[in-house]
Amino acid sequence: MAAGEELSSFVREALGRAVPRAQIEEVLLQAGWEPEQVRGALAAFADLDFPIPVPKPKPYLPAREAFLYLVLFTTLYLSAYHLGSLFFHFVERALPDPALGDADLYRREASRWSVSFLVIAFPVFLYTTRNLARAATIDPAKRGSKVRRWLTYLTLFLAAGTLVGDCTALVFNLLSGELTLRFVLKALIVAALAGGIFGHYLGELRREEEDHPAPATGGRYFTWIASGAVALALIGSFALLDSPSQERVRRLDARRVEDLRLLAGAVDLHWSRAGALPLALEDLTREPGYPPLPADPETGAPYEYRALEAGRYELCAGFSQGSGEGPALTPADFWSHAAGRQCFQLEAKKPTR
Repeated sequence: MAAGEELSSFVREALGRAVPRAQIEEVLLQAGWEPEQVRGALAAFADLDFPIPVPKPKPYLPAREAFLYLVLFTTLYLSAYHLGSLFFHFVERALPDPALGDADLYRREASRWSVSFLVIAFPVFLYTTRNLARAATIDPAKRGSKVRRWLTYLTLFLAAGTLVGDCTALVFNLLSGELTLRFVLKALIVAALAGGIFGHYLGELRREEEDHPAPATGGRYFTWIASGAVALALIGSFALLDSPSQERVRRLDARRVEDLRLLAGAVDLHWSRAGALPLALEDLTREPGYPPLPADPETGAPYEYRALEAGRYELCAGFSQGSGEGPALTPADFWSHAAGRQCFQLEAKKPTR
C-alpha cells in the first residue's frame, strides 16, 4: 500500500471510530507525518455528523495537471539541450578543430540563443517543480498522476536512448582511431546530462513504489546541482560573449559591409549593361527594378563612391570597429577593415549567374 493510501485509510478508520480530528492530527504528527500530509488527509473527509466518514469530492483536474507537467518536462528538455550546447561551445573554444575553419561567429550566435533559453526556461522549470512538489506533499495521491507517470517514463526513454547513442558513438570513434580529447569531453557532457536526468527520475519512481518511502532529498540535490551547472554555464557565457552595446556595433558594421556588397553588385550589373561605370551611385536607381540606395544604418549618410580609370572604382564607408576586433565576418574576407573611414578599390566585372 502506498504511503498516501495508508494515511487515508488510517484517517478514515479513526474518524469512523469517532476519534476527534485534533487527536488524529496530534498522533500522526507524533508518528512523523508531515503537517501538510496530515491536513490534506483530514481535509479529504467532510466534517459532518454521520456514523461513517464522508469523503469530499475531489476536483477533476487532469487538464491542469497535463498542462503543468508538459510545462515541467518541456522546460527540462530545453534547459538540458541548451546547457549542453553551452558546454559544447566552451570545449570548442578551448580545443578548436582546424578542419572546421573559423566557426566563431556561428558559435557566438548559438551561445546567445542558448543563454536566452536558459535564462527563461530554467527558472520556469524550477518554479513548476517547486509548485508540483508542494501540491504532492499536501495531497500525496497526486504523485500517482497518470500524466506525470507517462511523461516521466518518456523522459527516461529519451535519456536512456541518449546514453546508448553517446556510448555507441564513443566506441565507434575509438575503433576508428578518432577518439580526440575534444570528442571525449563532449561525450562526457552528454553522459552527465542524460545520466543525471535518468538517475533522478528513476529514483523518484522507485521511491514511490516503496511501502515506506524515505524522505525526498534527491529532488533537492538534483535542483541544486542543476542550478549550479546552469549558473556556471551562464557566467562562462557572459564572460566570453560581447556586451549588448559591442554586439550592436558589430552588427552595424556587418550591415555596412553587406550594403557595400550590394552596391558592388549593382555597379557590376551597370557595367555589364552600359559598358561603363556609373558617374554616381544615383545612376544605379535608373536600372529597372533596383531598390533605393542603401545608406549608413546608424547615421543615414550615403556611402561614398568614386569611379577610377580602366573600369576600377572605389566604395567607402565609416566603421565603428575593425573587423579583427570581433568575430571575423568571413574567413580571409576582402572586406576586412580597420576602424574609421575605409575605402575598397574594386574592378568592375560581369556578374556571374
